[in-house]
Parts: sequence; C-alpha cells; structure tokens
Amino acid sequence: MTNKILIVDDEPVSLELLRNYLHNAGFKVEVAENGETALKRVNRIKPDLIMLDVMMPGIGGFETCRRLKKVTKNTPIIFITAKTETIDKIEGLEIGAVDYITKPFQAAEVIARVKKHLVVNNLRQQLEAQNAQLQEHVYHLSSIAALGQAISEAPDVAQMMDSAMKTTLSVFKCDRAWLLYPCDPNAPSWQVPIEATTPEYPGANTLNTDIPKDPAVSEVMKDSLSTMAPVALGPKYEHKVSSIAKQFSVQTMLCLAILPKIGKPWLFGLHQCSYARVWTENELKLFHEFGQQIDVSLGLSISFEELAKSEERLSREHYHDLIGASMLMRTVYNTIDEVAASKVPILITGETGTGKELCAEAIHKESKRAAQPFVVCNGAAISENLRESELFGHVKGAFTGAIRERKGLVSEAEGGTLFLDEIGELPLLTQAALLRFVQTKTFSKVGSNKLERVDVRLICATNRDLLAEVAAGRFREDLYYRLHVIEIRMPTLRERGQDILLLANYFLHKFVKEERKDFRGFSPEAQKKLLGYKWPGNVRQLQNIIQKSVVLNRGSVITAEMITIRNGGGIDNNSASSLGATDSIITPKGVVTINKFCSFAEIEKEVILKTIENCNGNVFKAAKLLKLGRTTIHRRQQKWKSIK
Repeated sequence: MTNKILIVDDEPVSLELLRNYLHNAGFKVEVAENGETALKRVNRIKPDLIMLDVMMPGIGGFETCRRLKKVTKNTPIIFITAKTETIDKIEGLEIGAVDYITKPFQAAEVIARVKKHLVVNNLRQQLEAQNAQLQEHVYHLSSIAALGQAISEAPDVAQMMDSAMKTTLSVFKCDRAWLLYPCDPNAPSWQVPIEATTPEYPGANTLNTDIPKDPAVSEVMKDSLSTMAPVALGPKYEHKVSSIAKQFSVQTMLCLAILPKIGKPWLFGLHQCSYARVWTENELKLFHEFGQQIDVSLGLSISFEELAKSEERLSREHYHDLIGASMLMRTVYNTIDEVAASKVPILITGETGTGKELCAEAIHKESKRAAQPFVVCNGAAISENLRESELFGHVKGAFTGAIRERKGLVSEAEGGTLFLDEIGELPLLTQAALLRFVQTKTFSKVGSNKLERVDVRLICATNRDLLAEVAAGRFREDLYYRLHVIEIRMPTLRERGQDILLLANYFLHKFVKEERKDFRGFSPEAQKKLLGYKWPGNVRQLQNIIQKSVVLNRGSVITAEMITIRNGGGIDNNSASSLGATDSIITPKGVVTINKFCSFAEIEKEVILKTIENCNGNVFKAAKLLKLGRTTIHRRQQKWKSIK
C-alpha cells in the first residue's frame, strides 16, 4: 500500500521540490499552501505523515501543528524550516512533532527521515493493537479467575450457583443471568432455580415455578444441545426472542447448554433488556468458557467428596517445595492453581529470599510442561557482555573466545519453562532482544541472522520495583507490560506470622538429619525470639540461622541462646555453644567466632556459614567477600551434607 504524504508550505519552490522528491521515491503526495487549507482537507486526505513549514502567513506552523494534533493525533508531523535555532526545535517537538528538517533540503535526507518515521509509526500502531489484544486477554483470564473464586468460596451448590450468576452479571454487564432446568426440548415445563438481575430489570417471580413449554425455547434448546456453542437471539440473529421472554422486557438473549456429570443438562443464559445488544466474538468465547466452568462445577460440587477436597486445599501447609499455611501463602498457592495451565508470562515479585524460584518451579510442576525442562537464568550472575549469548546462544567466532557454537538457555528450555531471575538486572540492549523474543517466540544466536523458533513458557522474577525502574529509564516500558500479564507477589517472612515456626521446624528436622544431631524442637523462648525478629533476609536467612544453630550446638532443644541473629549493623552473640566453654578469637568485623582447638576444616566451615549469614543468605555476595568461587562454596556445602 502506497503511503500518503501531506506537504504544507507557502513557498511554491520548496513545495514543488519536496513533491518531486517524495513522488520519485514512490509516495502519493498531497499539498496545501497554508495552515487553513491543511486543516480543512486533512480529514479527507487522511495522510500517513505530514510535512509542515514553520513560517507561514495566517496560521503559523506551530499553531497549525497544535490544531492538527487534535484531529490527527497519531499522524507523525515533521517540521520544515530555514530556522536553525535550538529553541524553535524544542518548541516544535514539545507540541507533538517527531522531527525537524532544515532547509535547504537534501533528497536523501528527506526520504530517509520520512521512511524512518513511517516505519516507527507503523510499529507503534501494531504495538497498540497487540496491547489491546493483550488487555482483552488479561480481562478474559481475570474474569475466569473471578468466576472460579466465586464458585470455590461457596459452601453449597445453591450458593455456588448464585455467586456464579452474580459474577456473570457483573462481567458481562447484562441485565439478567440465569440457569434453566432441565435443558430438555421435550419437557412439559421448565424452571429457573437460579437467577441474578439488575435493579432496573428485576425477575418476574418465576424462580422455581413451572414455565410452560414454548416452541421457540424448545428450538433454542435443540440448537444448544447439538452445537454445544452459544446461541444468540434477537432482532439481528436467526433466532428471535420468544413471546415469553418479551414479557420480561428481553431484547436480546444468549444461551448455552451445559451438561454436568451428574443429572440432566441445564440451559445457561443472559438477558439484555436495556437495548438490542450484538454480542462480540470475544464475549461469545468468554461466555462459552463461563459455561464450561459452571458445567464442571455443577457436577463436581454435588459430590461431598469434592467439597472435602476444597476444604483440604484451603488448609494445606505446603505446595510442592513452598512451605506455609498463612492466608498470604494460600493466596499464592491458589493463584498458581489458576495460572499454571496458561501460557501467558508470569512476573513473580518479592524481596530477596522469599522463595521466588520455588514459586516458579511450582508453576512449572503444575503445568502441562512439567515433564519438560525447567531452566533457570539469573540475570545478576551473568557477565553483562555475555547475557545475550547466555540467553540465546552464539555461533562459532561470534566474539573473542567463541571457539564453538553454543546453545542458549532459551533453546535448552524448549517445550518447558524458562525462569529469568533478577530480570531487573538485565541491561537495556538485552531487554530489547528479550522483548523481541517475547513478542515473536523467535530469536537469533549472537553472530547469526538465522531466526529460530521455540515453544517456551516464560516466568520472570525480580526484587526491584520495575515501575520505578521504568520511570528511571533503566527498564523498558514495553517489556514491562509484556511480562506483567500475571503478577504473583511472594510475601515477606515478617508478614507470614506462624509460618516462621513452620519453616523453622522444617529446617531443623532437615539439618538434624544431615548433621546427625538430637534436636527435636525449639524452646518457648527460642520460638518467641524467632517470631519477634523482622527477617530482612526472609526465608533464606532463617534457613541459614537454623543450620548454624544445629551445626554449632548440641542438645535436645534449640534454646534462645543458641540462635544468633543479626541485630542492625552487628551480631547478637549471646550464643553460648553447648559444645563447652572455649577461648574464642573474634575477628575485627565480628564475622566469626573460632574455637582455638579445632581443625582447619572446622574453621573453614564456620567462616563460610557465618559469612553467608552476614550476607542474609546470599551465596553470591558471600563468595565475593571470601574471594572464593560460588561453585566452591556449593561444593563445600555438598561435602558437609555427605559427611555423616
């Protein structure tokens, strides 16, 4: 399709010169000799780009631009002028122009800039359309989730269906939502046991009363049962509203047969009374999915066994490797249940040490991709100049040291899940490559122009406020909205109340087994100490403190004195090891207390464990402080676990 350019200039020579440049470059060119003419003709011309002179008699270029922007908001405007002052350029850009070309013109420059801004504008329009689709998809998912929540919270079938109809009424913004039983075209009569209505169009006292058989309704039931798809009724549809429905002010209807596992079919329907509504494709699809969910819930909820399972689900104390019974953690579990089967990107947020990677693993294990790879990439742990290579791979010779072709983590995750931890640490160049991958599911290895396609579910995590990063220019806004489709916030440990003791006991039993100790629990004072601390390092810090308490002490109960917790900038060293009184050497920074009479291996173990604790469980920081490789610390930890 040929792009249309409108040139607005009062100088005939300049006008003709630009017309020739653009016409010869293949553009369709329209001209206007002044601002008034341009404003009158712009809606008829509908240009793809406007070139506008600054200095014109009558309405000047800047004022013309302001007025054009009111009627052609998304059309790029390029100013053309002999003026070279910076202040004029700034004013032009501030009122909505995208570029500024100074006379005398160079044909190549004019054509290059016009083409560039046409491409940019086209990409922007595509992105807006995609964002609109994405928002529609998010609304679709949130509506399904709202229905699921309404159904799951009801104590019995009647209240469950009542909640489902009220949710349906709210989501579809219609005047009535109802269930008719049975959906049997040959039945002598029907009943409406469940109905939700707006105040303007209340029900007609037909609940649980016999509705006489009507041929038009029977016909709709037959179609619904045969197609198992929504059937629309109204002035613009094949099926017309029945005389019975018209008595209740119905102008348009939407119906769907649902077949629960137990009992006869039902007819699920909507009434629009305020106007003759035309249902969109997205509304029909969403209505169909609502019907499917109600269908399943009706059959399952009749069973007491399923109700018992729901009770068990609400009281669970762990979910895969996540541990916690607080309401905040149950919310996380329920959210994972809802989103695991979806393909949309998920963003997990929360402070360091809250369990974001465990949450990502749980999503993967609950999804249909559970048997496929779960690949982890830590954005903070990879050298900045190798991040794109790490993600997408590289070909031989792509850069110094690339002695062979290498697959990236994206390729390794084929069919499964790619977990990008610390997404906020990625540089802007890598973010641009990631955005392209998220949009197209295609990528090129570093050093290659060949596009490769993969089927990967993307889960990202960050401990940063990404909106603040966007505002600061450190994170791309378009990438943020691509990734922030579904957010799961991992609560801090200090918010989780009794989960602290649940986790402490879990870690205690784990390390008691590994270290062959005799501890069976915590004293009341120790429990109080654990519950009273703010836990800036969250679960990771708690794990390391319990491990250290087990390693450095003996007995049957962990006491408050055995628990050494950081307190502000220092260490609470009220801990007296039950190994016996020993002389101690304390380093200047208070990092470690070392028994004089012990092996080097024991000293090394205590130094590493206490340094990790001082770093709030961050092994990467501890390795940096100790000037050791992170893998070295991991090998030491594995060695200590294997020693019995």
